[in-house]
Amino acid sequence: MKKLLIAAVVTLAAPFAHAEAPADATIDTTQASFAQIDADQNGTISKQEASSFSSVEVMFDGADANKDGTLDSTEFENASKPADAAAK
Repeated sequence: MKKLLIAAVVTLAAPFAHAEAPADATIDTTQASFAQIDADQNGTISKQEASSFSSVEVMFDGADANKDGTLDSTEFENASKPADAAAK
């Protein structure tokens, strides 16, 4: 019965796992580098390219400092830094 309850909770919680990122969240660059995400190799990451990487997709709008709809390498690097390092 306990296993069934745990399985039910995990199943119901799964859709909400990536709903919102905490305000101080950073992009997990261990999973994806700028070059991997920039599929068309044009030097920027589009929302469509970011959608293939959930950690980048969640952070995209906050990382897009100039609000041009893409991330350049500087925006990506800044978003990839831990919050305490970015504040220094």
